[in-house]
Amino acid sequence: MEHNSIKNLVEILKSQVSHYSLIRDTLQEEKTAVTSWDNDKIKELSKIKEQLSKKEKLLEEARKTISLRIKEEYNLDDDTVLAIIDGIDDSECRNTLTQLRDELLVLVSEISQLTVSLKVIYNTNLKIISDVKLKMGFVPAANKYGMDKSTVSMPSALQITG
Repeated sequence: MEHNSIKNLVEILKSQVSHYSLIRDTLQEEKTAVTSWDNDKIKELSKIKEQLSKKEKLLEEARKTISLRIKEEYNLDDDTVLAIIDGIDDSECRNTLTQLRDELLVLVSEISQLTVSLKVIYNTNLKIISDVKLKMGFVPAANKYGMDKSTVSMPSALQITG
């Protein structure tokens, strides 16, 4: 049995667990920054999230490549971690892979919940800002795109096309 590929997969999954933990923590920081209206922190975290996204793509590509190699080496039907766990005989490797898979599933769930929460917070904040601007008279009524059509004597191209 070739264990190098399995060991490589274990190392990549450990890296993903570490990386997803960092993503989760960053999203939690962003949630705090957004609720406290800390614009500087939000900008900083946006840059960090972009870097994390790039690294996540690289890790996922590496995982897919190794999973495909394992699928071929062990003549498995699928290249998923679950299929690999079911297809290998070494109980220590199976236990390690199962533990890493479970950790990743928990992290992905937490990240998903934080992402939904952030969307709600951002949408709520945008609605509050819009409402405040509207009440202060800074936002024109819908579909005017910054123009008060009642003051224009000749219709503009924008007014004609809508």
